[in-house]
Amino acid sequence: MPHMSQQGRDAVRAVHHQIGNSLQSVASLLNLESRSAPPEAATVLSEAGRRIRTVMRLHQRLQETDGDVVRLDDLLGDVCRDVAELDAMDRDAEIRVDIQPFCARSRTASALALITAELVGNALEHGLAKQAGVVEVSLRATEGGACLTVRDNGAGAADGQLKAGFGLSLVSRLAHQLGAQLKQTSGAGGTHFELTCRNLWWDSSCV
Repeated sequence: MPHMSQQGRDAVRAVHHQIGNSLQSVASLLNLESRSAPPEAATVLSEAGRRIRTVMRLHQRLQETDGDVVRLDDLLGDVCRDVAELDAMDRDAEIRVDIQPFCARSRTASALALITAELVGNALEHGLAKQAGVVEVSLRATEGGACLTVRDNGAGAADGQLKAGFGLSLVSRLAHQLGAQLKQTSGAGGTHFELTCRNLWWDSSCV
């Protein structure tokens, strides 16, 4: 990769700062609109605002990385904390994170972070909406890759079929872009997602 001049780096930082400001403006507008909207529309607007704020924080974190390689244990742990902080409801929920030291290119890391945010948010919003519980997030080595797991012990789907909303559709599209395999189960014991991805590698410096 050619060396970027100081002027070029300043220009890139200015662009990213503008993107961050734009995302903040959109999130603030959605929050404002949700206050005067009917209950059903307010819920949709609030969820959209949460997603925008999650993307905004993810964008900020990725700009702090050195180069195109991202440590996933750092990034995904931060994303889980962001989702908990941005949750509008005061839920009695615990998020447990166990991410092994994998690395990925920034594009792959960004997609995995968005998938994690959606699955954790979905667990809080639906699985633990009316009861206390735990959300467990893990990333562990598999043969030739890694498996991201997000599970909760909340109210799963009675018929085993989760309602296909925007969030799950987004997860499916991102998994397809990664060439990853996505599995899901849901029932009386809660909901369980597994995403198997091969575009990751172990950080040998942590051994």
